[in-house]
Amino acid sequence: MPKTNNRSENSKLDNPLFFYMPDAEWGEFCQWYKADFTVSKADISDLIGHTVDDMDPDGSITFNCAEQFIMYCKAARFHDASTQTGILATSNPKEQKILGRNVTGFTNESWDQIKSPVAEMGNKAKFGQNTHLCRKLLSTGDRLLCEAASKDRVWGIGYTAKHALSHRQHWGENRLGKALMATREYLRSQEARSKKPWEQYEA
Repeated sequence: MPKTNNRSENSKLDNPLFFYMPDAEWGEFCQWYKADFTVSKADISDLIGHTVDDMDPDGSITFNCAEQFIMYCKAARFHDASTQTGILATSNPKEQKILGRNVTGFTNESWDQIKSPVAEMGNKAKFGQNTHLCRKLLSTGDRLLCEAASKDRVWGIGYTAKHALSHRQHWGENRLGKALMATREYLRSQEARSKKPWEQYEA
């Protein structure tokens, strides 16, 4: 492989993009960032492994942020209908998260099977249905996206942006960052597919 490609790959890894809270730089990538998007109940049902709403299985649901979507899917995974209703009833991401932490019947083993696909589906809808957010995500090129959450080693890297680089070998799973990068690749492929053949090579 040409050395220039190796340098290019290294530069992407050496220049990670850190995000955390919705009101900070790159806050659009935070799951608490307010941005309406809609997902069909059928898609959610396929994702969680059973009908998401036994009383009304058709149609779609509009969410006000990605946090609401993830917590709703979490409650739905464990058939906790009352918590599903509560999560949809509040527009406050912090309250949505608290409700999601108290899902009845929750087990890590079951949630671990779908939580990353859930994050990807929510972010594909969030960024895919909001043009300004799509542009923001695509503007990051191929940079490594990292949630700089010091107390979260599952969705984030377990360090603040200030201390992240000096502790890189100890980073957490960064599942949210990975979901965003998968979303970015998906949106990029969708954009390329929508172009006419001669537009594919235009700058």
